[in-house]
Amino acid sequence: MATNESITEERIDTSIQPASGDRTRVSVAGGVLVYERRAVGKELVGFEAVDDWDDLANDLAVRGHNRGAIYHLPEFDA
Repeated sequence: MATNESITEERIDTSIQPASGDRTRVSVAGGVLVYERRAVGKELVGFEAVDDWDDLANDLAVRGHNRGAIYHLPEFDA
């Protein structure tokens, strides 16, 4: 099983991990959504300056994200 794990680790391409300059911030009611650029599109990676989690969850839903992201993604320092 260790052989399979090492093969999986070798296939991970770290070249598509964005630098911190690739972050986009979107101000919404309740806080700021933080996205990072990916090889194709962008990914929601966390939040900043949150002052109302309920409003933030509502804005996530409006943008097509799962409201549960507020429980799984980090809050970054602004």
